[in-house]
Amino acid sequence: MIESVFKSIMDDKEPIVLYRRCLSDVKFQIAQNDELENEVNENSHSSAKILELTVDNDVVHGIYEGGLKTWECSLDLVEYLSIKSKEINFNGKKILELGCGSALPGIYLLSTQHSICVDFQDYNEHVLKLVTIPNILINTVLRPQSGNISELDILEETNCLDQLKNSRFFKGDWNGLTDILNLYSNQEKYDVILSSETIYNLDSIPKLYNVIKNALKYPNGVAYIAAKTIYFGVGGGILSFCQLIEQDNIFEVNVVYTKTAHVRREILKLSFL
Repeated sequence: MIESVFKSIMDDKEPIVLYRRCLSDVKFQIAQNDELENEVNENSHSSAKILELTVDNDVVHGIYEGGLKTWECSLDLVEYLSIKSKEINFNGKKILELGCGSALPGIYLLSTQHSICVDFQDYNEHVLKLVTIPNILINTVLRPQSGNISELDILEETNCLDQLKNSRFFKGDWNGLTDILNLYSNQEKYDVILSSETIYNLDSIPKLYNVIKNALKYPNGVAYIAAKTIYFGVGGGILSFCQLIEQDNIFEVNVVYTKTAHVRREILKLSFL
C-alpha cells in the first residue's frame, strides 16, 4: 500500500503529488521474508532487527539512522524545491541526496525535471531496498491511479528497473563516501546536494560536511540542508552546523526557508565563497 505525503499546486500546472510506501507495507514484506532474515548472521543488522529497534527508537547510532520514517524537514525541502522550481533550473544537473531515507526531495526532482541524474545515499541498505527504491518507482514509472500498487504490478512492469538508470545508490557511513563516489575531477562532482534531518548528531556533522565539501562542484555547486534549529538531547542542529561552516570559511550560508512549529525548522543554502 502507498499513501500521498505531499501535494503542490502550481499556478499554471497540474498538482504535483508525491507518494511513499507505507511502513505497514514494509513490515508485511519483512514478515514474509522472516525465514530468510533468520538465516542472517546474528551479528549482522537484518531488516527484522532494525524494524524491532524502531518501535521505541527513532535512531540507534551505528545501527539505524531513522531512514524508515519520513521526517518533517524532508517535506519542507520538497515544498521549497517546488516553490523555487521556476527560479532554479535543475535540468541537466547531477544531484546527490545524503541520508535519503524515503528520499522525497530527490524523488521530487527526478519526477519533475528532465535529463537529470539523482544519486541516493542512506546508512542502511535495507532502507534503500525497502523504502528508497520502491518510492522512486512509485513516483516515476508506477504513478498510482487509485492509491494502490501491488508487488505484482512492479514485477509486471518490464521497464520498471530501467527507470533507475539515472540513479546510483550508496549505503553506509559518510566516512570514505567521497572515495566510493569516484569523483576524480571537478566535472564529475555534483551540481546540487540535498540533505534533510541529518545534522542532529554532533559526532556525524563533520563527516556530513566533509562529503559536501569534497563532492560539490566548484564554483557554482550548491547544497540545501533542511533541519531543526536544535535537536534536544543530542546536541546537533542548525547552530552547530553553521559554526563548523563559519570556521572552515569555504561556504557562504543563507537561510532560505523557515517554519516554526514546536521547534523551528530551517533550510540552509550553502554556496562557495
